[in-house]
Amino acid sequence: MPSRGDNVTMQELMETIRAVQEAVTASRVDQDRIQVDLAASQANNEELCKTNEELRRNLHNVGERTVDERAPPPPA
Repeated sequence: MPSRGDNVTMQELMETIRAVQEAVTASRVDQDRIQVDLAASQANNEELCKTNEELRRNLHNVGERTVDERAPPPPA
């Protein structure tokens, strides 16, 4: 039969194990939340890249029209 000192040590060990399990569970919840945030950030980044590319094309097209407007008309 274990002595009283062994019971206290076993009880402390069990409390430590429970605390570690709770910390691991909390960490997993945090990781899941971070993964969701990361996925949302990546989707947002992709959308921003598409918008940026569209703006570049529009700016390029405006620049071409401006140059065309300044060019003298061809001789008739």
